[in-house]
Amino acid sequence: MTETNGATPEDPAIPQRSGQPVWKRLLRAGVTFLFLVLVFGFVLPKLTDYQAVADHIGDINPIQWLLLGVFAGWFLVAYVFVFLSTVPGLRFREGFVVQTTATAINNSLPAGGAIALPVTYTQFLSWGFTPEAVTAGLLTAGVWDQLARLALPVIGVAAIAVMGDALWWMWLVSLGGIVVVAGAIWLISLVLRSETAAVALGNRLDRIVNWGLRKIKRDPIDVVAATLTFRDNVRHVAQYRWKWVTAATIANHASMAALFIVALRAVGVSSEQVSLPWLLLAFSLGRLLVMIPVSPGGLGLVDLGFIGLVSLGWGAGADPDLISAGVLLYRALSFLPPILIGLGSWVFWRVNRSWRRDWHVERRGEVAQT
Repeated sequence: MTETNGATPEDPAIPQRSGQPVWKRLLRAGVTFLFLVLVFGFVLPKLTDYQAVADHIGDINPIQWLLLGVFAGWFLVAYVFVFLSTVPGLRFREGFVVQTTATAINNSLPAGGAIALPVTYTQFLSWGFTPEAVTAGLLTAGVWDQLARLALPVIGVAAIAVMGDALWWMWLVSLGGIVVVAGAIWLISLVLRSETAAVALGNRLDRIVNWGLRKIKRDPIDVVAATLTFRDNVRHVAQYRWKWVTAATIANHASMAALFIVALRAVGVSSEQVSLPWLLLAFSLGRLLVMIPVSPGGLGLVDLGFIGLVSLGWGAGADPDLISAGVLLYRALSFLPPILIGLGSWVFWRVNRSWRRDWHVERRGEVAQT
């Protein structure tokens, strides 16, 4: 990007992707490719029949396709509202461009997150948002998203327990989830309320983190400074906009769960075969696999996880072809459209200069705008 009225990739305010030798990038790409070949070429064909999967998807009627399109559209734009709630002054069209571009990178490239982050910063800064506003918005959105990921399995187990179908391990998951979520919320609120508490927590974490770094022969890091920086970045957004962030985060996760459930129902997985609470639990546990960076967007690993988890709720008479059809349909609807639309968003951002602003002058997104 060569325009002078916006951010450039070399701008010191933009997080730069750490330099990595070409051979390491090629090795990562090769490992990802081999993993996908293993999953889709050898493992899945032993679990299901691709032709039967295609037949099940082909049996979906036009009304069901229309419904799937509505839920897929909601899924596509839901995270935009998270950005709108965490970045003051952001317009919907800007949020849509930055969201779809980042999703396209994450879904299509190995270690896409390391590439998507500087691209996201570049786009925000090119519209006049300050680095502080962007950092605060992204960190707040990330914290709320992780809390929602941890809370979803608890909700799923609670729903199954109400129906009387919960197994012993579900209670462990539920209790563990409650403890983790409650502890995380308590720690975050403590850090945001008190600088003294933030320093105390940073000192404790500093000893633990740097002990681990010494064991693996890595340079120590200043965890206290990182904790205080996190506090400074997130505090104002969390204090004044937490209700909107919470509502937008819930809506975003609901959009993903709804598309997952509708896709499985569309291919013929009935509520008598797999209950709604079990589908919610399978979805929430399966989404945790996205955090394992094996492939872009968890491709392959998440698919297998979803199929296995849904099968547990079916019982001994599970139809692997039907379950696979629903899971693969969901993955296709949530994976492919964002790549195509995100590519278009990135091209549009590159060629459309009318939005470009100098963040040194505009200072969009500052706390004064809340």
